[in-house]
Amino acid sequence: MGAGIALSAACAGFDVDLVEIDAALRERAGERIKRDAQKLNRSDAPARIQLRSATAEIDEADLAIEAVTEDLALKQRVFVDLESRLHADAILATNTSSLSVIEIAGVLANPGRVIGLHFFNPPTMMKLVEVVRTDAVDDAVIDVGRALVEALGKTPVVVADTPGFIVNRVARPYYLQALRALDRGVGDISDLDALARGIGFRMGPFELMDLIGLDVNLATSESIYERTQAARLAPVARQRKMVAAGDLGRKTGNGFYRYDGNGAASREPFTAPEKPPKNEDDNILVLGFGDLAESVATLLRGTYAKVQHIETDDALDQLDPETTIAFDIGDGVSDRSADIADLEMVISNDAVILVDAYATGMRGLAARLEKPERVVGYGLLGPFERQDVIELVDSDAVDDDALALAEELFAALGKRTMLVGDLPALFLGRVIGSVVNEAVYAVQDGIASADDIDVAMRLGTNYPLGPIAWGREIGGQRVARILSQLAAAEGAEFGPARALWVLDAEAETLEKMAEEQLQTERSTYNSGYA
Repeated sequence: MGAGIALSAACAGFDVDLVEIDAALRERAGERIKRDAQKLNRSDAPARIQLRSATAEIDEADLAIEAVTEDLALKQRVFVDLESRLHADAILATNTSSLSVIEIAGVLANPGRVIGLHFFNPPTMMKLVEVVRTDAVDDAVIDVGRALVEALGKTPVVVADTPGFIVNRVARPYYLQALRALDRGVGDISDLDALARGIGFRMGPFELMDLIGLDVNLATSESIYERTQAARLAPVARQRKMVAAGDLGRKTGNGFYRYDGNGAASREPFTAPEKPPKNEDDNILVLGFGDLAESVATLLRGTYAKVQHIETDDALDQLDPETTIAFDIGDGVSDRSADIADLEMVISNDAVILVDAYATGMRGLAARLEKPERVVGYGLLGPFERQDVIELVDSDAVDDDALALAEELFAALGKRTMLVGDLPALFLGRVIGSVVNEAVYAVQDGIASADDIDVAMRLGTNYPLGPIAWGREIGGQRVARILSQLAAAEGAEFGPARALWVLDAEAETLEKMAEEQLQTERSTYNSGYA
């Protein structure tokens, strides 16, 4: 990390002193800098970097960036040393990813000169830097930090000095909810990773933890949980056991996957299913209104000769009595159990009914039906075109032939399907919904603006969308409905944030709500202090 930051600064034209007290590591850093500079076609950059064995060798510097290991006492010793050697106007920055910046700076005579500059690995390639503001720092120091990041050709986002800042905090549910889903039997590791990739993530949560290192990932989770005490961010026992056993991922050859000598694990690439031949036999009903229902009906007409689209439950008397598959869209928010029970009474006894399992609890629905074996729950988030793989609920009640018909129908829509366990919020609902929820908490708690959070998560983690934008695309009420189901099963701490209910409003509404909460907290604090 230190070598990468130094090279990034040298490529931007800055003169850099790189301090490493260990001779072997110092030599290795020099070799890496030369190698990476060649890859960047910047063979001129290493000449601007001076390798030093101690801070005593530094004559002067306007800004120092600390990138030692995540040890509070060690970082404090480094900053005490830097404060004694650099001029009073020099800015001191820490690259910490999980420790408190103000706690690091608290040992200094002037903590107002310390900011966080959290780079992402590899620093030469990643475009995001979190500029961490403490309560002690001046705006002018933050401005210098932001200007430096921009001079390096990167994007700064200003964030409050809170556990995990933006990226590590908001990304926690991606790992934690995946681990919980695995423990609950929602699916196996490779299937859950495939589902995540199928909705746009570059890597699934388990292969990403293997790449990061399970020990590093766990340490970040533990640090954030220790500082927040938020039950929804609590580490999962499975990961602790794997770390204790030395199963750390790629670097040890074994984690959630096993790796060969090249550190590669086999991964099935996504291929769109072959479009089924023209179907003259099945009679399809699409029940629902809006763009999704209309687009589904249009796409199905390309494969099925008989497709009927009814927009309202009040028109069920108009449905074709020979319907073989009913695709219920609903409004994405309301539990459709009562409506599906009414549909069952008027539809053919052999017809299969597809139900939105993110909005309707499948176990509760099954208890209301005469033939629950013909009802298949599906999971579809947001726009139809964004999701390549659809979750199908493989419950104890559902018939295999019904599942096969559902798989065939989604194949006609160009979608793969993945069977998942019958648990509330399924997999993508609980993972993406919880990521969106954590981002809303971050805005609500004044950690950063909604726009900065979206920029940070796109640039820092390569998310297909920023979580706030993603939540608005799915619909705030729909995300809240999904999380309410999750909370009913897992505990109230996993429920929707208060501000999630206004996610469908303009950005200013969310920002105003966050500011009002902060003002209330300040008033409460000041009243208590007085």
